[in-house]
Amino acid sequence: MISRAGCGPSTLKSSRLSGLTTLGVGGPPDLLVRPETVEDAQAAVLRALADDVPWRVLGRGSNLVVDDDGVDGVVLQLGRLRHLRIDRGGRVAAGAGLPTSALLAGTRSAGLGGLECLVGYPATVGGVARMNAGGAWGFVAERIVGVTLIDERGELRDISSAECGFGYRTSGLDRCVVVEVRFELPAVDAAAYRADVERIHDRKSATQPLDRPSAGCVFKNPTGDSAGRLVDLCGLKGSARGAAAVSEVHGNFVVNRGGARAADVLSLIDDVREAVVQRTGVVLDLEVEVWRRRTR
Repeated sequence: MISRAGCGPSTLKSSRLSGLTTLGVGGPPDLLVRPETVEDAQAAVLRALADDVPWRVLGRGSNLVVDDDGVDGVVLQLGRLRHLRIDRGGRVAAGAGLPTSALLAGTRSAGLGGLECLVGYPATVGGVARMNAGGAWGFVAERIVGVTLIDERGELRDISSAECGFGYRTSGLDRCVVVEVRFELPAVDAAAYRADVERIHDRKSATQPLDRPSAGCVFKNPTGDSAGRLVDLCGLKGSARGAAAVSEVHGNFVVNRGGARAADVLSLIDDVREAVVQRTGVVLDLEVEVWRRRTR
């Protein structure tokens, strides 16, 4: 049984997660908690542990497919933890719920750069740290110096970047609630940096379906190759299940054409993986996270 006691000032039952994800699919959790403060978030984790129920963290809801039946346990939505503090020497502290667009704008206004890797990511600071977001323009872990988190025992801790377990689009932060991320950023020429950011955004707009609801890249790139290239090689662009379709712009994106269900998305992902392995022998690993109920 899940108790609302000690979960903070904002708790909601039966709130579908489709409206809180960039793909626009997903049913409700047992309980949705929107902490106002770090203390609220810690209280929610401690209550979930005391009630012996699972808990999960939701940022902007990108890189995520939520099952139509929703998920059991508590979902912490950290959108209210969105402070930004910029100190001398390029030291920056950002709340986990701060949108990456706000982080980029705020640091750029302060004459700081180094976050080109986050251009075009519809995510939050906590989410990009947890998944070590990035790609051709680098990875965010290269700029992170420390993280404040609530660990799996409910304890609030500060850890260094070296303790985060960063890897290729992954980290050791999966079973934690990241509440603040600290960066060290270089000073830049504001005009030149703005031009670089705009160039990257234009490049992504031309090569990714940014105008359609999606969860971002579905598959990790296999070593020495591109998942999108393999999908394209198999002639899968435009293939669909219901209202979910492989993007015509980029083969590593599944887009919601309007009213797609998670079942459509997941079936289409299975179709693509099977076709790629049959044609090329390459097994594509998921980059997106899938949330399902543990019990039905």
